[in-house]
Amino acid sequence: MKIPNAISIRVSKIIQKNQFVKDILQSIENRSGRVLLVGGAVRDLFLDLPIKDLDFEVYGLTLDQLQAVLQVYGVVSLIGKSFGVLRLHGLDVDWSLPRKDSQGRHPVVAYDPNMSYEQAFARRDVTINAMGIVMNTMELIDPFDGLHDLECKILRSPDLDFFEQDPLRLLRVMQFVGRFTMVVDEQLSQLCSTIDMTKVSQERIEQEFRKLFLQAQKPSLGLQWLMKIGKFNEFLPEIKDDQKLLTTIDIAACKKYASDEEKIVVMWAVILAQVNLPKIKDSFEHVTRSEKQPYIDFIRRIHHHDLIIRQVVACVVYSPKLVHEITDAQLKWLAVWLAPELSIRTFLCFMEIIIGESCVKIFFDHAHKIGVLDFPEQPLLTGKDFLEFAQGVQLGVLVKKSYEIQIDKNIIDKNELKKMVLENQD
Repeated sequence: MKIPNAISIRVSKIIQKNQFVKDILQSIENRSGRVLLVGGAVRDLFLDLPIKDLDFEVYGLTLDQLQAVLQVYGVVSLIGKSFGVLRLHGLDVDWSLPRKDSQGRHPVVAYDPNMSYEQAFARRDVTINAMGIVMNTMELIDPFDGLHDLECKILRSPDLDFFEQDPLRLLRVMQFVGRFTMVVDEQLSQLCSTIDMTKVSQERIEQEFRKLFLQAQKPSLGLQWLMKIGKFNEFLPEIKDDQKLLTTIDIAACKKYASDEEKIVVMWAVILAQVNLPKIKDSFEHVTRSEKQPYIDFIRRIHHHDLIIRQVVACVVYSPKLVHEITDAQLKWLAVWLAPELSIRTFLCFMEIIIGESCVKIFFDHAHKIGVLDFPEQPLLTGKDFLEFAQGVQLGVLVKKSYEIQIDKNIIDKNELKKMVLENQD
């Protein structure tokens, strides 16, 4: 079938934006090759979503012939070449050949330029990604009724045997459920419930959760599906209240953030806050490394980025310190304890999810007023100011004491502060 005219116009506009792509498509056609736009781009065209990635599958040419065409326009990247994927340096487009893989731990990849569309698309994870658009005719290739499934919001696999060869596909289904508010058919859910995820790398697992958290308006749907098939606890065990988590994760997903990284921190903090871990003391004091460790250990099971881990943990362990009638000094110390990994601004972004926006606005205005919303208060005095009075360790003691007095007494005059520090020497 021909694709709708509106989609055809969108495809043409996308190609027109990049002269290289237009010329490459023509060069392939001149050599009797056929080019299909495949994968997520086709799905997103029918969903009227922005197109982020262009993936073209080329039929009728060998890998060497395709590489020769691409080399006319620049340096061909070797990344992914072993899987039949080529890329021009500086051009964010994938060019692939239809392929078939042998089964086993070390599959042998074989390219087949004359493979049928049905054979080629059977390797795709779900039917909504197993569609293609023939570029010179704008014909839709849909051997597994992916468009019907897209309209009915159903996630099916074109081939269950192919699906289970890559365990990570389980988490791809999870994030599709959340991103597109879809339902997984029973056969695929049953298969996913039996998939062994122990050999999937932490980085790849983390990437799929990242897509869920950044792109889904209702990430709870993806997590709920994991619960349904009995896989949730493999990734996120010891959650205190499943329903509270599902509610708060959707609230967090709908908020506006300064960056993707800030959103990731808040989303993971929402999850960590629901894990059954040792309670942090309510008393207003710095949280020790030993108190943080159980929280660090939990989040490290699924996340490998140290900075994000520290930020997530800081959000959760310092949340009890945000007392109702917090003083200037306490809020300044909180900024110090959170730094350098986390700002009061991001911390309060998380706290909005936990205690509500109206409550947090008071703290936000307070932090802004005393100047610690984004950074801790800078020390008025440094070691240079005490060189004539102390050296070495004692100098460090004086500088530390100076900062403590500055914050606790709200001192803003350097001379006054210096005098108080020297008067308070042991």
